[in-house]
Amino acid sequence: MKLLTTIAAVLISIAAFSQDYIEYDNGVFTQNEEELSMEQITVLTVLHKAGRGNIRRANRFDRMHKNNYLRLSNNIGGFVVGSCAGLSGGLFAFIGGAVVGTWDDDLGVVNGFGALVGGAGLCVVSYKAFSRIALSKKGCLRKRDKEFYKVADKINQAIVRAGPTAQSSNQ
Repeated sequence: MKLLTTIAAVLISIAAFSQDYIEYDNGVFTQNEEELSMEQITVLTVLHKAGRGNIRRANRFDRMHKNNYLRLSNNIGGFVVGSCAGLSGGLFAFIGGAVVGTWDDDLGVVNGFGALVGGAGLCVVSYKAFSRIALSKKGCLRKRDKEFYKVADKINQAIVRAGPTAQSSNQ
């Protein structure tokens, strides 16, 4: 039984290391030291249903890196939405907490929890809006690279899960 387990472990490790992983570095995807185009990466994300949102965000940050007006409008929109959602969310959360803490009847507590949950939701919207702000071109590249690394990891995980048949269809 021990020999069988050892043989299985060796076969699994050989299969894992013989896979053709996709790597990302400085705006270039590679597989077996061969450069892949963005269209090929997009097709792989659709094929494996992995990283589609990440590639969309990364391409958006890449466009913002190249276009100052797009970055400026994105930052203004993110600041306005984030500020409004954060202020109103904080206000609702404060009022909801005060209502829950002071009212004794059930209706007041339910209304207070509703305002508290709504305020927390608006704070999440505020966080997401502020996280999309990129103040400089380097910030856009840093966020783009972060998303593209996630894309490469998700595609590689999907290839490993699919097994050797998916590997041969990628080449």
